[in-house]
Amino acid sequence: MLGLVIVAGARARDDLRLRQQERVLAKLAEGDAVAYYGVLRRRVRNARILRAVTVVSLLILVYAWRHGLVRALTSR
Repeated sequence: MLGLVIVAGARARDDLRLRQQERVLAKLAEGDAVAYYGVLRRRVRNARILRAVTVVSLLILVYAWRHGLVRALTSR
């Protein structure tokens, strides 16, 4: 359930940012819009990479917890 709330919130935030960025692009001259679009693409790529790292990290934590690796490493 918590995951659904997080996903829905992230999706809503992304949609809002997309609409804002489209408005900004529409107001710029073509040359400036192309340059700004490049900046936006880099931001999106970085955000996707960070989200992927987060998801992989969470999966590793869940795997370790389920297999008792955390208890085995901290019981020494």
